[in-house]
Amino acid sequence: MRKPIIMIPASLLLMFGAFLCFGMLYLSWNFTFPEKTMATFAEVEKPSVTRAEYVQPTEAPTEPPTEAPTEPPQKEAPYQMTLDMGTLASYRQSNPEVAGWIKISGTAVNYPIMQNGDNEYYVSHTWNGAASHSGAIFADFRCRLSKSDNTIIYGHNMASGVMFSAIKNYKNASWGNAHKYIEVATPEHRYLYKVFSCNVLYGEAGAKFEYWNFVELNRADYRNFLNGIINSATVFYGDMKHLPRDNQQDFITLQTCNSGANDGMRCVIFAYCVGEK
Repeated sequence: MRKPIIMIPASLLLMFGAFLCFGMLYLSWNFTFPEKTMATFAEVEKPSVTRAEYVQPTEAPTEPPTEAPTEPPQKEAPYQMTLDMGTLASYRQSNPEVAGWIKISGTAVNYPIMQNGDNEYYVSHTWNGAASHSGAIFADFRCRLSKSDNTIIYGHNMASGVMFSAIKNYKNASWGNAHKYIEVATPEHRYLYKVFSCNVLYGEAGAKFEYWNFVELNRADYRNFLNGIINSATVFYGDMKHLPRDNQQDFITLQTCNSGANDGMRCVIFAYCVGEK
């Protein structure tokens, strides 16, 4: 028995074809559109730079300002001694009480140093024994020139500017710094001393600081001597860091009247030995 043939209406076939075409277009669209979308997002959603990665642009580095070059400190030129040993020898031939010579360059101080058995004679006599109110420069009779720990040398303060009048100028620091060296000679050697203090002191018995009684110094005397000088200085030229603090240093002490008044006040210069020639 033949099966009956099923007839599909043409309208239904037309609808099925339209539906099939629409499905194919839909599938094609879905497979191509996401690629374009991802590409677009990739461009928009680039990861932002983090703070750790970000470097703030800066201007080109500049060199720090430099100061103008300064001149190095000038070293003090070595002092050239000019004391004439021949002159000392000549004076000594005329008077054996010429114990030495003292000179301060740029001043009137350029004299023989006299010494005998007391501290009175040369107050009123010149180096050759002539009576004179200007006297002579003389060393304390207790001292041995260049041998004692401290040699004390006396001279008048003359209004004419001779003898030890010039040493009062050490009360002016600028003058003192320009005349800081004192030359002293014995018949055998020349010694260079450097001024480290100028003091105006009472110079008679009962003084708080009896500087004239410091001649031979043990360790305690040495320290008391230095402390007395430092604590009573009118102008201190020394360097406290380098001032010797033991009893291995030789000194000279120069004394003159501080003024014309009879008041017992003295201008006293303290210097220490820095060289021997």
